[in-house]
Amino acid sequence: MSDFEGEKWAVEEVLLRVAWYYYKDEMTQDEIARRMMVSRASVGRMLDRARKVGLVSISLNARHLTAFELSARLCETFGLEEALVVPDFAGQPLSQRAVNGRIGVGGAQYLNTHLRPGGTLGVGWGDTVARVMAAADVAAAAPLHIVTLTGGVDGYLQALAHSRWESTVGGPDLLTASVIPSPIVVTTPTLAASLRAEPTINEVLQRARTVQHAIVGVGTTAEDATLVRMGYLTSDDARLLGDKGAVGDILGQFFTSEGKVLDMPLHERRIGVELCDLAGIGKVVGVAGGMAKIAAIRGALAGKYLDVLVTNEQVAQALLG
Repeated sequence: MSDFEGEKWAVEEVLLRVAWYYYKDEMTQDEIARRMMVSRASVGRMLDRARKVGLVSISLNARHLTAFELSARLCETFGLEEALVVPDFAGQPLSQRAVNGRIGVGGAQYLNTHLRPGGTLGVGWGDTVARVMAAADVAAAAPLHIVTLTGGVDGYLQALAHSRWESTVGGPDLLTASVIPSPIVVTTPTLAASLRAEPTINEVLQRARTVQHAIVGVGTTAEDATLVRMGYLTSDDARLLGDKGAVGDILGQFFTSEGKVLDMPLHERRIGVELCDLAGIGKVVGVAGGMAKIAAIRGALAGKYLDVLVTNEQVAQALLG
């Protein structure tokens, strides 16, 4: 990177940080000035500059979230097409749910920028994905068809119910959805195979494998993981997964630190697209953050399952450390 390019990154990074604090965290200019250790007048000038260069319109333009030097380094290091790094509050550790909320806003801004009318969006499940869908203005991309990537209807209800469908111009027919009508994990491999062969389920799975964009979370093997909270796994199951070398999951398929999908009976009882199917999707956007997910995110990147990563500043630094 040239000296000029490095200086440009640094300027845009400061503008992004100030804009995020002001427009997304709703801090006052005085509060930002104290946090950034600059004058209030400087904050005002930076906000004005952010608007003039197009960093801020009505909402943060997701294309400019790549202004962080961390984003460029993540792309270079892990072969990502794009990386969006959401600023952290310095010195103020947040709960996992709070981190999910901030990343959900970043993921929503990405969708708002990239979705186009007539497109298809595959949706995974989990808390962070639900927050993305709640914050994203998917109606602005209508007509849009949404496809669930796995079974587990109950896990998708929150995400779809809170999506901003109501603002669709021209009526609800411009936003449609295909949902896999089954649990994500069933009781036996035989039942799972039969369900996958059902024409209705098979048709949705085929659609899911060819969507233009997919938004997925990255889970862990912790005892409070989403699959455990939803009742598909027990705490003992989660501990056993860790003993077998699992560091995380995407769409209910568990992988190692090298990104290799584990050969395990649980996967034979699962309903959904396979991780190998993600290669056929136009762009897979992973939304995950929080220090508890470092190993899982690193494994997902090693497996090359993601084209885009939306994460928080502290995690980005740890991944590159």
